[in-house]
Amino acid sequence: MVMFRQTRIVALLLLAAAFPLAAAAWAKKPFINLTSAVAARASMAIGFGTRVLEQKKMPVTVFLNVEGLRLANKNIAQCKASQEVLRAFMQFGGRVIICPMCMQKVAGMDKHDLISGVELRGPEITWPELFADNLTVLSY
Repeated sequence: MVMFRQTRIVALLLLAAAFPLAAAAWAKKPFINLTSAVAARASMAIGFGTRVLEQKKMPVTVFLNVEGLRLANKNIAQCKASQEVLRAFMQFGGRVIICPMCMQKVAGMDKHDLISGVELRGPEITWPELFADNLTVLSY
């Protein structure tokens, strides 16, 4: 009986010690780097981010750069479906940021071309997030 009680205490201590490790694993924030305007890739990336927001209640950032920033250009008719997915993602609390240099140099866009809710942010915002210890980067 004493041995059973000691075994149970040890098991409970091990279980209690494991919970902070499990919580720390879930404390990582997804940062989705979306470089493509291909609808299938955009849908997968943004859909994944939305599911994480809904199911895991974790903050998610989508970083649109290179060709991916075209998804947020309200003047591109082919991107309307992706823009609806982006809007839904932002309504669930997701953050969408755009590389200003890519916006100007790659796409020839300016801030007036962006759908509402998208943030125009440079290295002062993207770098601290991108290099944070608690970050998992997913690239599409």
